Amino acid sequence: MADRVDSALVKAQVQQAGKRLEIGWMGLLFGDATEKPGNIAGTTLFVSIAALVLVLIFAPETNTFPKREMVTLFGGGLASGALGFLFGRTTSS
Repeated sequence: MADRVDSALVKAQVQQAGKRLEIGWMGLLFGDATEKPGNIAGTTLFVSIAALVLVLIFAPETNTFPKREMVTLFGGGLASGALGFLFGRTTSS
């Protein structure tokens, strides 16, 4: 009985170690292959919105740093691209 429990425990530990090696360092941050694209898009969306808010609140309005350009970059580019990826169609017809 104890041998079966020990072998099941060893097998589970080997599978866990194999999974950890498979996903690597980036996998620890973003998840495995099935979750990674959505997690990266979600992180991009969060960072884009946070950067947009920080720029709008703290950045001075100057000729060399117009806030309008930052809104276009973060709001129009990165955030909408990430939203399109997250909520877009999964298949094309």
